[in-house]
Amino acid sequence: FALANVSNESEDHYRFEPWDISMALDSLDGRPGVTSYEMAQIEFAFIAALKDSRHGIPNLERAIAESPALFVHALVENPERCANLSFAAWGLLNRIGQTPGTGPGGEIDTDALLDWIIEVRRLCAEHDRAVIGDQMIGRLLSKAPAENGGGWPCIPVCEAMEKIASHKIGREFAIGVYNSRGRHPRDIDEGGDQGRELAAKYRGWAKLRASDYPYVSRVLESIAADYDRDAEREDNARLIERRLDIHY
Repeated sequence: FALANVSNESEDHYRFEPWDISMALDSLDGRPGVTSYEMAQIEFAFIAALKDSRHGIPNLERAIAESPALFVHALVENPERCANLSFAAWGLLNRIGQTPGTGPGGEIDTDALLDWIIEVRRLCAEHDRAVIGDQMIGRLLSKAPAENGGGWPCIPVCEAMEKIASHKIGREFAIGVYNSRGRHPRDIDEGGDQGRELAAKYRGWAKLRASDYPYVSRVLESIAADYDRDAEREDNARLIERRLDIHY
């Protein structure tokens, strides 16, 4: 179930510009005779060049979201067999943004998402990749959309996480959120204000989910606690900087 075969040629062997590759794929996408799976193969082959491009990797994301086997294939690929393929596979796992079970209209089917997670975990266990499998699942779920009413994560993701209740998935979910929405440049007078705002936001979502999804609520509370610690560090840094200004 490999998406593509990547050779061991150096990355600059073929000097395609990322913009040219993106434009070429735009012209191919949806063309009669070119299937979505074939587009996914091409996107995988040029995944490094497509980073931040206009075209992106939409077909590849859909293929992964529909196929647990493809997701696991990227995890178990032997880096000694093909260094470039391993690099592309890990780049793929880090760039997937579409939640499995997402339909054409953007809605997420809870049963489809749960089935996808269960099958990925089963296959990862078979290939002795259970730990990294849960970590990557958590990272993917951390990109989940919000509810229309503003709650986060959306209910299908809450349902799936609650039923699995994996500590590793939950911790990587929290790390994924923190890394993607984390620290930003601050003004010296701001101190930990930004961290406190983020902590309050995630703590609010934790309270919203506490009754129906206690496991998810605990994960969200752990994110809030991470931002609390950030705020305390920033407050301490502001005090130190002000003292240095006084002395100098």
